[in-house]
Amino acid sequence: MNTDLEVTLEILIPAPKTQVWHFFMNAEKMKTWLGADEFVIDMTDGGKIEIPLSFGDQEYLIIGEFSILLFEERYAFVWREQDQFGDEWFNCTTVIFDIEEKDGSTLVRFEHNGFKYLPAETRDGIYQRYLEFWGKSGIFKRLNALILAE
Repeated sequence: MNTDLEVTLEILIPAPKTQVWHFFMNAEKMKTWLGADEFVIDMTDGGKIEIPLSFGDQEYLIIGEFSILLFEERYAFVWREQDQFGDEWFNCTTVIFDIEEKDGSTLVRFEHNGFKYLPAETRDGIYQRYLEFWGKSGIFKRLNALILAE
């Protein structure tokens, strides 16, 4: 297990940075590659995010706001989970996307961190859930395929 409790991934997408950035800043395109039918996303500094997600038979609402928004370079937002009973994490995690042009392609570096600040009794299970969500669900493969199909 990652003792830092961070999910980190990289993907090299054979497309220009402006095209990749468009998939991060367009709510309809984000819905497609994240696999979320309905969500609210205000693509402004401090803008709100609400993403409904399902993990097995459990429903969650991810709530947060943008904390960094650097055009075609980086964006980050805080990520708090609210369960079906309205219980919400006291501390937030952070999702960061760094985007860099690399030999005509685009390198996307992804990090989801802050799990170590969640309550001890739930942190490992939550970390494992998001490790699987980001790493094994095919989100980044879907992003790559959608960009290349455009």
